[in-house]
Amino acid sequence: MLINGHTKQLGIIGDPVDHSFSPVMHNFISGEIGNNYVYSAFHVTPDDLKAAIDGVRALGIRGLNVTAPHKTAVMEHIDEVSEQARLLGSVNTIVNRDGRLYGYNTDADGFYMSLEKAGITVTGSKILIIGAGGVVKPVLTRLIQGDPKSVTVVNRTMSKVYELAEKVKSQSGYEVKTSLDYLDFDIVINMTSAGMEPQLDRLPTDAIDELRDLSFINEKTAVVDMIYNPDETLFLKEAKKRGAKTMNGLGMLVYQGIIAYELFTDTTLPDDMADKIKREVFGR
Repeated sequence: MLINGHTKQLGIIGDPVDHSFSPVMHNFISGEIGNNYVYSAFHVTPDDLKAAIDGVRALGIRGLNVTAPHKTAVMEHIDEVSEQARLLGSVNTIVNRDGRLYGYNTDADGFYMSLEKAGITVTGSKILIIGAGGVVKPVLTRLIQGDPKSVTVVNRTMSKVYELAEKVKSQSGYEVKTSLDYLDFDIVINMTSAGMEPQLDRLPTDAIDELRDLSFINEKTAVVDMIYNPDETLFLKEAKKRGAKTMNGLGMLVYQGIIAYELFTDTTLPDDMADKIKREVFGR
């Protein structure tokens, strides 16, 4: 990639940010399609967030991705937030259009698209989500828009689940189930850190008494783990033994990036771009 006086700047802000795969992914896309853009990672602390966003305008940076802990706080410093991002409660993509900053959320759409591309149907499905951290609400809200039959959320600390369910109900009127009255699910999603370093030997179900024996997973179940490193968590390995269809979180990372890139550059990427990124960038 030749960087010159016409090169346009993209980037990602976060605290920390050095672990991000976004620079290599976005620069790969630009190289593949011959776009004169370069994408960098910027370490921005919460105290410097406003100054960083002001710098986007001053420097003419074309777009930013936003990662933790700024996805909610950044909404106060940009000009317009999309209706979807406001509903989801977070912004992970900022587009600079002639000095006016527009905020979007591509995380939830990227996750939903990854399910669709894997042949996992949300509409009419009974969904179980394990975990109630900050990433859950946007994904849960997007899943609800897909008209599932039911969504149940469980967590080691159930007070977080009740709080989440109340927020969702107040915003959308949707009744999230918070108890395991039955163990019959079409889609099971792990949204905890169990299964990644330093918890490689842990299952997300270990903290939920009703789920410990994994008997609710079978050949009719699709099991999704939001973790993509390692490629196959212990949870996915155990689910595969029981005949379940399995998917890790790489698809979400890739598709949210594709959606963001298209917003940044007003470009429609080729249909095979996701497969190229998985193969050439992540070796999968």
